Amino acid sequence: MFTRETLDQLLSKGKDKNLSLYLSTGFQEKDPQQGKIKLKNLLKEGESQLLKQGVKKSQLKKYTGSIEKLIEDTKFWNNESKGIAIFATEEDFQYYSMPVDFASRAFVTDELYIQPLFPVFQRNGQFYILAISQNDLRLLHCTRDDVREIKLENVPTSIHETLQYDVVEKQIQFSTKTPSNIDGKRSAVFHGQGFGMEDEKVNILRYCQEIDAGLSKQLINENIPLILAGVQYLFPIYKEANKLPNLLDEGIIGNPEEFSNKELQKKGWSIIEPYFKKEEMEAIAKYNNLLGTGKSSNDIHEIVSAAYNQKIEALLVTKGKEVWGCYDKENNSVELHPEEIDNSQELLNFAAIHTFTNGGKVYVIEREEMPENTLYLAIFRY
Repeated sequence: MFTRETLDQLLSKGKDKNLSLYLSTGFQEKDPQQGKIKLKNLLKEGESQLLKQGVKKSQLKKYTGSIEKLIEDTKFWNNESKGIAIFATEEDFQYYSMPVDFASRAFVTDELYIQPLFPVFQRNGQFYILAISQNDLRLLHCTRDDVREIKLENVPTSIHETLQYDVVEKQIQFSTKTPSNIDGKRSAVFHGQGFGMEDEKVNILRYCQEIDAGLSKQLINENIPLILAGVQYLFPIYKEANKLPNLLDEGIIGNPEEFSNKELQKKGWSIIEPYFKKEEMEAIAKYNNLLGTGKSSNDIHEIVSAAYNQKIEALLVTKGKEVWGCYDKENNSVELHPEEIDNSQELLNFAAIHTFTNGGKVYVIEREEMPENTLYLAIFRY
């Protein structure tokens, strides 16, 4: 699964000349051979750009050799991805199957061309589901289309493990004899002799506190939304124990033991999708509110300079928009080119890289969602 950490690692491998290929694979359902043809054509385009930018013909194989092998690899084409991203330098080669579609393009730039990857972190973005039940505990890392179970470290996997004595069997029972929920499945609840009694709540709170303690250490550097899945009775108790800042108020109500990882992921996505869109809309509203204050801009010269100097809090770019030119770091100046020419930089990609690596947020959104007459905008930290 492609994560922010993956992107960080990828960017650390960038060199002076970087070949980036993006391939749409939606056509494979109709004709798998088209994939090979399209990638071969992209590679030829990439080779042509490398030669124009001064790479010797004798050096081309360092960039293209691994890609040529990939084209003939049958296993490579047996995937259900919507798009494939391939990156090559003289020394390194990486490819990723993605749950998002790409416009098929080849880029040779001073930095890896990563602008098309940002939707992976947006409405197709990442979120966690913490599924808690009496006998099971799961942490799921999800996107709109994918789910992967994460191994939990130093976390009790059941309430029995926390309490470590037999009385829990008498004190807390797990029943599914409750009214059906909207999915037609029955929600399980903790109950027993004295349902809701204080000692029962204390035991469950202790269980939740141990989960939160281990999870807080494991996710210490994460800034990804967390959705709780469990019986309704557990929600206020877990929220009392929770110290993670990204736990959403809304959760998946029901006994998680009744749902597969994929079913939980689908339920989670229906909750999280408006959250991702809300972030973008709030950023646009903030931009509009800051107009005229010097704290926001839609001027490419200001945006590129601010990105390089670590001043951008949020950058929004229209999907597919490219602005070619050069940034002079010594003089902090931007030169625009009417189109891509030899040794041009794609300036929005440059701004996106520096915003991302310096802790800012990058959103790539559709044209109709941007403010009128604006194709890119930035909110400054100060």
